Amino acid sequence: MKNVYIPIISLIFFVMFAMITVQIRTIKKSNSEITRLKTENELRSDIDEWKDRYEAVSYKVEELEAKVNEYKNSATENDKTLKLLNDEINSLEITAGLTEVKGSGIVVTLDDTRAIDQIAADAGKYDPNVFVIHDSDILLVINELKAAGAEAVAVNGQRIMSNTEIRCVGPVIQINGIRLTAPFKISAIGAPNTLANSLKLRGGIIDTISSANIDVNIELLPEIVIPKYEKVIEYKYATPTKEATE
Repeated sequence: MKNVYIPIISLIFFVMFAMITVQIRTIKKSNSEITRLKTENELRSDIDEWKDRYEAVSYKVEELEAKVNEYKNSATENDKTLKLLNDEINSLEITAGLTEVKGSGIVVTLDDTRAIDQIAADAGKYDPNVFVIHDSDILLVINELKAAGAEAVAVNGQRIMSNTEIRCVGPVIQINGIRLTAPFKISAIGAPNTLANSLKLRGGIIDTISSANIDVNIELLPEIVIPKYEKVIEYKYATPTKEATE
């Protein structure tokens, strides 16, 4: 009897084993499908997230590029404005004599050595003051040079300003409070030939000074350096009008 049930029990166990195996495989497959679907969904989600980030970053980059271009344009405009202001300041400093300048021009040298020798030889015959260099001689030369377009002038290294005094003090000439003696070198920056020709006109400055036995020498130079005005400029009484400040 027992031998009769053994095949039946074996069959039942076989069927049960087969069912369990199929179920396990089904579960594994199902888990695998779930895992694959989950992974795909996560990837899609990640891709969408990175896409959103990329678009946001791209927009930010475009925004920053626009700002950079705006800053560049603004900087260019500011540079132009600054350059104009610097050019104007430099021009004003040159006009005011507050900066050292260089350029082509001439150097006019006035020396009274020959006049003094003549005075010694003709002692008692002529007034010696007629044959020496005076402040008026230097002023005449400077005025003529300015009229001819001189942009900067100096005498023995003293920059000539609008408030510069040129006057005789005994045997010397005082310029900017500094006492100077002959020879006097008058340096002027401008068109060399124009400056020189203005002094050499017939009956002009050179003829007048030379007639008093004053030695006059003119050099045309490609470059002259004229120093800045060294004293402090102060205005105690002159102030801008209301119209000038508006």
